[in-house]
Formats: sequence, structure tokens, C-alpha cells
Amino acid sequence: MKGTYYMIEAVVAIFLVVSIFLLLFLTPTKNPEIERANIKNDIYKALEILNSKGSLRNQTLNNDAAAIKSDLERFLPINIQLNVAIYNRTFNNLTAELTEQFTDIIGVSYYIAGDIGNYTPREIRVHAWGFE
Repeated sequence: MKGTYYMIEAVVAIFLVVSIFLLLFLTPTKNPEIERANIKNDIYKALEILNSKGSLRNQTLNNDAAAIKSDLERFLPINIQLNVAIYNRTFNNLTAELTEQFTDIIGVSYYIAGDIGNYTPREIRVHAWGFE
């Protein structure tokens, strides 16, 4: 009878050790910094794609931040909210004010030099939030 109790105790101990091992080492940990970096990368790649199509350059030179925002939203998850601002030396065009309910906001800057024969450098700043 004493051996049976030792056997049950050993099985329970092995079960607990294996369970703790599985919980600690096999469940992937979520790193919010990696998620933010991925979103920043997605925004930058989307801006590059829009620039390669030529639409970003035209929208930027026309100071159409709302059109840039709507184009960017197609590339990102639905829960991400955006604010797009176009800057040159004297002009700042914001589509919306940054909300204060989110404490975690990331920003991406993208620069456009202008068009052929028309050097008018602009900075596109994209702020994103809502991924907490």
C-alpha cells in the first residue's frame, strides 16, 4: 500500500513539473515594443508603396492630408487610428487633433523632395494610436 502512494505522488509531481514547464516555455510572450515597431514599419512601407505609385507625391504637393490618411487606412488594421500632417517651412495641415484618451502614440516621418523641376520639400508625419 505504501508503494502505491509513492507511485501516485511521483505521477502528480511529474505532471506538475511538466505543466509548469509547458506554461513557462511554450506560450509565446507578447512584446508590445515589437508590435509598435511592426506598425511603424507597416506605415512606412505603405508610404513607400503610395510614393512609388505617384499618388503620395501629388497628394503631398496639393496638401491633401485627408486623402493620404484614407489611402494609409487600407494598409493597416481596422483598430489603428491615424492622424496625418504635412509640413513645409510655413504650412501645417492636420486632418484631426491627436486624441488624449490614448497614452501610447507612435509617429512616422516621411520626406518628399517635390516633383521634377519643382523642389518643394515636404514632411509627412503620421501619428498612430489605438493598439493598446
